[in-house]
Amino acid sequence: MSKIFAITDNTLFIFITFLSLFGLVLLYSATNQDIDLLFRQSIRLFFCFSLMLVISYIDINKLKSLSPYLYILCLLFLVFTLLWGKDIKGAQRWIVIMGFSFQVSEVVKIIVPMMLAWYLSLSDEKEINLKKILVCFSIILLPILFVIKQPDLGTSLIILLCGVVTIFLGGISQKYIIYIFSSFFIAVPIMWKFLLLPYQKQRIMTLIDPSLDPLGTGYHIIQSKIAVGSGGFFGKGFLNGTQSQLEFLPERGTDFIFAVFSEEFGFFGVMILLLAYSIIVLRCLHITYKAKNYFSKILAGSITMIFMLLIITNISMAIGLLPVVGVTLPLISLGGSSLLSIFIAFGIIFSINRRS
Repeated sequence: MSKIFAITDNTLFIFITFLSLFGLVLLYSATNQDIDLLFRQSIRLFFCFSLMLVISYIDINKLKSLSPYLYILCLLFLVFTLLWGKDIKGAQRWIVIMGFSFQVSEVVKIIVPMMLAWYLSLSDEKEINLKKILVCFSIILLPILFVIKQPDLGTSLIILLCGVVTIFLGGISQKYIIYIFSSFFIAVPIMWKFLLLPYQKQRIMTLIDPSLDPLGTGYHIIQSKIAVGSGGFFGKGFLNGTQSQLEFLPERGTDFIFAVFSEEFGFFGVMILLLAYSIIVLRCLHITYKAKNYFSKILAGSITMIFMLLIITNISMAIGLLPVVGVTLPLISLGGSSLLSIFIAFGIIFSINRRS
């Protein structure tokens, strides 16, 4: 263990481990003390943790050279998912490998920034011109076309944001930033008219006024806000949350685990959780600052921003500031694919840190 700690950022390693283990404790409450489910999540966590350590030993230049191949592999898996993927609740987002369901689009959140960082680092000219922007958006939109057909609009938007963040960190000029945001606002009504499915439009309308459908699409948001608000300052105590233990709160182990946490540990507990997340973000920013080459800086910065984006999105969903888009709380929520993508990302961060 001392050798492992010697090659990584000790503080970052400790806080990742702490939040991961605490996530198991919280899942014990969120899943009504389901030991079998907790055991399966522990196996996933052990595998992902081991993979993170393996990736941390791979030279970052080797990871850079593998980026286009990993990107192509992800595209092939996305095509496979559309053709032969497992259908769950009307969405064909999973493939089954050796008995385990795997959501490829979760890993795409990390692979797209890797591919963008690889492409942007090819040129000695670091300023991003129009040609580079068009190529970058082609890299981003290609996997999104497959993901949106699953259908999975929430993950598609997250992938888009992950890619845009990477382009910004690459050094885009103010002129092109204005163009990108203008294009986004122009695209919104077009997406509403032609791309969004009826249930997706209903989610957005329910966000504005959950009372429009309190027993349907608005139920999740209403129950989550009740759970968050009822926690008070110090919370109701571990295993004492009424919304979660009495099963009023849906998707307690995944999308709305923050509501479970808030109800049981209150405002004080939320501040501790946000402090732990902040320390992880600050350590990642420190590693980004120390990174020795352009590729490492862009990729480390992108991973840090993506981590923050996932936290903000999940919490915003729980308190009714964003529609429910199926984004889990990093390191804490139940799941295998989302956990895998996060630990791959941290493995890359540790790899960059070892060479800084």
